Amino acid sequence: MLDDCRAAFAAGKHLLAHAPTGLGKTAAALTAAIEVAREQGLLVVALTSRQTQHAIFVETLKRIHAQQPLKIVDVISKQDMCPREDLDESRYGVFQAVCTALVRNDDCRYHSGFHPDFLPQVFEEPLAAAELKVLCHDEVQCPHRVALEAAQECDVLVCDYNYLFTPWSDVVWERIQRPLDEVLLIVDEAHNLPDRIRLAASPTLSLQRVHEAQREADRALRAQLSILERLVDNLTGHDGEKEIDGGSVSRMLDAALKQKLTDLDSFLRKLERSAQLRLQRGKPTRMGDVAEFLNHWRFLKEGGDLRLAHGGDKPWQRKLSLRLLDPSVVSAPVFHAVRASVLMSGTLRPRSFYRDLLGLEAEKSHKTTYSSPFPPENRLLLCVDDVSTLYRNRGDPLYHKLAASLTAVAQATPGNVAAFFPSYALRDDVASRLGDHGKVLLLEERGASPAKRTALLDKLQQRDTMLLAVMGGIFGEGVDYPGNLLSTVAVVGVPVPPPSLEQKKLEEYFERKFGDGKGRRYALTFPSVNRVLQAAGRCIR
Repeated sequence: MLDDCRAAFAAGKHLLAHAPTGLGKTAAALTAAIEVAREQGLLVVALTSRQTQHAIFVETLKRIHAQQPLKIVDVISKQDMCPREDLDESRYGVFQAVCTALVRNDDCRYHSGFHPDFLPQVFEEPLAAAELKVLCHDEVQCPHRVALEAAQECDVLVCDYNYLFTPWSDVVWERIQRPLDEVLLIVDEAHNLPDRIRLAASPTLSLQRVHEAQREADRALRAQLSILERLVDNLTGHDGEKEIDGGSVSRMLDAALKQKLTDLDSFLRKLERSAQLRLQRGKPTRMGDVAEFLNHWRFLKEGGDLRLAHGGDKPWQRKLSLRLLDPSVVSAPVFHAVRASVLMSGTLRPRSFYRDLLGLEAEKSHKTTYSSPFPPENRLLLCVDDVSTLYRNRGDPLYHKLAASLTAVAQATPGNVAAFFPSYALRDDVASRLGDHGKVLLLEERGASPAKRTALLDKLQQRDTMLLAVMGGIFGEGVDYPGNLLSTVAVVGVPVPPPSLEQKKLEEYFERKFGDGKGRRYALTFPSVNRVLQAAGRCIR
């Protein structure tokens, strides 16, 4: 794999590497990228989908640094790097508002304390983001600002997908001041990238959010927001969800605003100015959320997306949503711009599926599959084939049957068990019916903080525990279980998305774009099976 990565980086190609656990793919990709980057004067950027995966990259870079000194920067979200304890538990919107106000008014001692002379300390040895946070706290420096300043002269930058693959990535990248055609890109757990891109570019605007923005606005802007309120109210006055035409909605809003002697462009500029003034006073704002949604709505090209109106009884249920269907709208320009890339994962199959979805140029792409280094006889695969988690089979008899099977698995396992479900709802229905399994029961918490996730993992060290989690979640994909921490993994069903208008349109879109019956496979089959494989693979970590 090292030779393949080196060849791809040197030739300016894209390598899609299906590389099972245990191959040392992180070390291979980093070593190859650093070698070529030094020869050609380039920057290595390693992207991960979760903060838990940063540690693997930083530890590998520390070992490389011991042999050849490197300037390394590891950066995560601004809020997670912030050393101010008074903002630790703030909602992100509140944090952003307070941070903006403190910086503008020169009231944040960490931000105003920055000095370029501090940067050499950052490069003395590779620092994980958490370690940089401690160093900056002691030196009264803003860790996020220090990281972005240091990124301007580093050799390797480790960061989240969001730093390159969101509609607003250009804003962050401008601060780093490194051209993309001088970047060698490593995408870790690349099977996650399409869904992450879709999620980041799929905003919603609820009637309740418009109401909240009105309460913040001055009289003139409140009157203009009332036009938007009436439009959202009219579009969502039905049950369920329906597709709407994005262009006609923009035209209707613009025409209505002109009756108030303004237009959509002026309305958006005033919303953004008012939101910025509110942020500068340290107050969270919904006006900025409204402006951001409308900008997405207007400027994302139609064809690779879906516009929906959702009805409901409550204001928060009634909303407009934009759903990005085609992630290549965001990813293709990035892959076309960077010098070369390696996309790697233990479930990057079929590789042509990911190449198509991300918009990689076929003539510049090379696909390789590597074999597992572990003996096949070390793996025991068992199947309980007399149960089905199809929606039509859901009910008390199924839940009892699944619970009985998991109880038997736990009783037969002399160690830790992890069971992964398609959803939290099914997990909870089964968990409440488990028999006497003799294990300490651990439940993944939806939306848990990094600290809570770490605490749960620490409990697995006790042995004789059973973790119940979901496929596609942090414990089903983004966490390693070293030292034979898991003895058995149980995968309960397949995480097939429920029928919906969005799912139907996604299948239709992929069929139109790729043909050959690929619509359903690209929209449903491949993503679902890959989540199963990711969960099953936890046992060998």
